[in-house]
Amino acid sequence: MDLLTVDKEKCLRCGICVEACPACILNLGPDGPECHFDRGCMSCGHCVAICPVGALDNKYTPKAEMRPVTQPMLEEATAYEFLRMRRSVRCFKPMPPTEEEITKLLEICRYAPTAGNSQGMYYIVIRDKEKIKAITEAVAVWMEDEIARGTENKRYFMTVLRAYRERGQDIIARNTPCLIFACARRLNVSGVSNAEQCWAYAELYAPTIGLGTTIAGFIEACGIANYEPLQELVGIPAKQKIVGALMVGYPKYKFKRMPERQHLKVEFR
Repeated sequence: MDLLTVDKEKCLRCGICVEACPACILNLGPDGPECHFDRGCMSCGHCVAICPVGALDNKYTPKAEMRPVTQPMLEEATAYEFLRMRRSVRCFKPMPPTEEEITKLLEICRYAPTAGNSQGMYYIVIRDKEKIKAITEAVAVWMEDEIARGTENKRYFMTVLRAYRERGQDIIARNTPCLIFACARRLNVSGVSNAEQCWAYAELYAPTIGLGTTIAGFIEACGIANYEPLQELVGIPAKQKIVGALMVGYPKYKFKRMPERQHLKVEFR
């Protein structure tokens, strides 16, 4: 099967699909869009999704698997308030979310943008309390090793460890009942960026299903550093690398107000 199947009776030869192709591998021929370099296809489905008359099909993103766009966009004020209301949650109830809830949360991550439509994220969910404690301790030991090496984060890590070691405050994992690790086959800029995009979707969606989230920054940094004790505790498969970590749970408290942020700083040129 060729990359594209074109219904010549429907096709308007409008060229919208050609213009919208992010890989720039389509051109407009006498009978409609053509592709002579299908290995360059990102499998994004733009060409099929944007066709105004449904004249195209793509072997990598079949039209039969696409749902029509039927829901209206959120009204501007509603979207603005919804985005403003999102808060990072660091105080959780002890009970971990159910598998069904976590699956819902990660399902929406499939639709987050990824570099070159690479997708391919792999998740490991940990809800065992003792395992999370062991992970937290491993990250603390990693911080101590980093301090001994004179890392640029030395002073910051020392402050974190004072809270963790001396005051007994879990500033690393925040007593989260659930940790989710995002993994990718390559530990590179795109892998980390993909995880950040997926977390953004998860964090925005979480409140709609009664969950709270925050990125586990210290644990994430330890994972990205390829710290072997952490890799072993989490059980990372041989061909996967940690590129992100997220705390998830039922919020212990409810926010009543929306704090202000720094004023917008923008320059138009």
